[in-house]
Amino acid sequence: MEYETNGGNQVNAREFFKITKIEITFLVDMVAIAAFLSDPNFSMHSFEIIPLLVSGTLASMSAAVFNNLYDMDIDRAMKRTSYRERIINNRTFGRISVYAGIMLAASVLVSYLFINLLTSAFIFLGFLSYVVLYTIVLKRRTTWNIVIGGIAGSFPALAGWSAVSNDISTTSLFIAFLVFLWTPTHFWSLATNNSDDYKEAGIPMLPAVVGARKAGWWILINSIILVVYSAIPLFVSSINVGFAYYLVAIAMGAIMLYYVIKPMTEQYSKPGFRRAFHISNYYLLTLLVSICLVGIIH
Repeated sequence: MEYETNGGNQVNAREFFKITKIEITFLVDMVAIAAFLSDPNFSMHSFEIIPLLVSGTLASMSAAVFNNLYDMDIDRAMKRTSYRERIINNRTFGRISVYAGIMLAASVLVSYLFINLLTSAFIFLGFLSYVVLYTIVLKRRTTWNIVIGGIAGSFPALAGWSAVSNDISTTSLFIAFLVFLWTPTHFWSLATNNSDDYKEAGIPMLPAVVGARKAGWWILINSIILVVYSAIPLFVSSINVGFAYYLVAIAMGAIMLYYVIKPMTEQYSKPGFRRAFHISNYYLLTLLVSICLVGIIH
């Protein structure tokens, strides 16, 4: 698969996949898998995990591509994303749009035919909330963009559970809201490290508007809320995450808070916020893996 750029160069499939944000897709799939395996009845529906992963992956990649297509103008103004202009430009826009549309259609079709309508609806709502709500409506208008837009990461949890039981539960809602609360800590840490880029592009990401010092406090407040929320299963027996999850949540919560606080002791250094961003990835991934393992063992 190749696309021509304005300069006549060829862009191979590997470069195309850069705009699908595959690392985000991996986390999205992990959220869905964690919810799927936390359902006590998942073993009777084990086949559904394949179409769940296929449809979830296609929808996430499609959403990422449409996000990049819409943000062509600001991506070229930001150092972190300027490489995308080589991949998405006037000569490739049409074809890439078609491929992204095909991926979305395939995602909805696969989930509807091989799982159920509710799961298909959750996957499609995840796509819409990222592309329409976050990218088009919120991103360029308000500092609340990533807070409200973070709902996009919640739908995979609902899709994962509904793939087994064709409904929602306190467990799937818990995982969904866990991801929702995690998103500001994760993205504000990245945005603080890249605040100059957002200022240059005119995007009102919170750190670019209020500065690193205030952003650091908002990240800390959100992280404390997240860590406290992660302990809710201790008090709600209907949330099925298992005992090992509690130990992991306590340990990873302490580690993440340490890395969130550390930049504040280093004069709000950008490298410190970058480390907090990476740790936030490991935080969520570790919690999700622990939920998966408990589901498999039980």
